[in-house]
Amino acid sequence: MAMVYCRGCGKEIHETAPTCPHCGALQQVVSGTLKSQTVAGLWCGFLGGFGAHRFYLGKTVSGILYLLFCWTYIPALIASVEMLLIAFSSQQTWAAKHNGGTLTPPVHWTIKALAVLGPILIITGILAAIMVPAYEGYTQRAQQFQSLLLAVPIIG
Repeated sequence: MAMVYCRGCGKEIHETAPTCPHCGALQQVVSGTLKSQTVAGLWCGFLGGFGAHRFYLGKTVSGILYLLFCWTYIPALIASVEMLLIAFSSQQTWAAKHNGGTLTPPVHWTIKALAVLGPILIITGILAAIMVPAYEGYTQRAQQFQSLLLAVPIIG
């Protein structure tokens, strides 16, 4: 039974212990590269509808599904929700889920702003694309009605 020192507090623990019984620090070494929340947020914000962030996070099957169904815009809606989850999840949650417990730098504030403002701007653009032609049709009908009123002689 070999003993090793804890990565967090330095006390002796058993070599197979996944966490330190004294301080709770994870003892496993992460294999592979660390996944950045900021980079995942950028991928999700700009190419999330095509599943780019899923490929970045190593979830190839769901990335392919995003690509297959991107023409329906359903993956884009899902990606906008995932963007919020990526931007506002805690570092500890992200580390446990994607980096084997190793903390990475926090999400940059611009990613959080993009996560909040992006969907608002998209919805505003869609509503404007619907409302502007409808308003133009309304003003055109009002002008036609006004010209009809002027053309009819006043009966008195």
